[in-house]
Amino acid sequence: MAKTVAEIANSLGAEVVGDASQLISGVASLAQAQADYISFIDAPERAKAAIASAAGCLIVPIGVTSDSKTLIQAKNPKLAFARTVELFQDKKPLIAGVHPSAVIGVGVSLDEGVRIGPCAVIEDEACIGAGTDVGPGVYVGEKCVLGTGCVLHPNVVLYPGVTIGDRVTVHAGAVLGSDGFGYVVDDGVFHKFPQIGRLEVGDDVEIGANTTVDRGALDATVIRQGVKLDNLVQIGHNVSVGEHSILSAQVGVAGSAIIERDVILAGQVGVADHVTIGRGARVGAQAGVFAGKKIRPEQVVGGTPARPLNEWKTQHATASRLPKWKAELEAVKTRIAELEAKVRELPSTKI
Repeated sequence: MAKTVAEIANSLGAEVVGDASQLISGVASLAQAQADYISFIDAPERAKAAIASAAGCLIVPIGVTSDSKTLIQAKNPKLAFARTVELFQDKKPLIAGVHPSAVIGVGVSLDEGVRIGPCAVIEDEACIGAGTDVGPGVYVGEKCVLGTGCVLHPNVVLYPGVTIGDRVTVHAGAVLGSDGFGYVVDDGVFHKFPQIGRLEVGDDVEIGANTTVDRGALDATVIRQGVKLDNLVQIGHNVSVGEHSILSAQVGVAGSAIIERDVILAGQVGVADHVTIGRGARVGAQAGVFAGKKIRPEQVVGGTPARPLNEWKTQHATASRLPKWKAELEAVKTRIAELEAKVRELPSTKI
């Protein structure tokens, strides 16, 4: 597994400063790296401490230099380090074929290099693209379409008609295409509104463990190219999530919300129905975006209801001082009452 610094740099398209022939046997954090390991920093101000570490080689921002340590200069050091980690991963080759315990329906299309794991179920007329890995216990519903190079980890469930693009990763226990939460009330009784729409997932999407994405009620729920959904995320029916957006753990998005591209929703954000979150917006952890609200493009918001971050911080800081101010107010009221009592005790003066 050992590689020279030159081999690593060439794979990254990056520049070596120092001994390009040095052998590297693994990757590690700065705190754990040894003399034959490579690590990284993503800010020049961390260079002094990093160069003093035991790491044999560092991936650093362009412009960082050292007389004592071999460096690889990269435009995006963190991305370059991620690619380096992949170089040192011992990946098992995908062995194509259908496990004897798998159940394959009628009219199923399996392209070249597909693996179907133990106890997987592929329903009628499903289409699975070349090189896709369907793990143990996965259920692929009728007429689902999966692109090339996808990975479905154990016990993933795809309801009928779900469409998935190329190079999509779905982690264990995720459920895609389940019914949306739609009901009609009549005389206090909830009647189910049929959920007959679709779920469309674009290329290069990653969906976390135990995440659920509902199908559309009549039209489609759409998860666009490059979206990353963390574990335990809930996406309601008819939601649109724009390209390269990131939704962190325990985010919940209600029906018909529109999340434009490059949006980041931090952990436990709640998005109500018919909300629009503009391109490049950021929503802080545990914020609540109320129904019908529009978050402007590039806006950074926090709190419940969500509002501009600096405004929310000021209000939060103010609220935290309320107990102190209440005590001071009570002391002032007590003092005023004492002074008023003394005034009443003064002898009256006739004019």
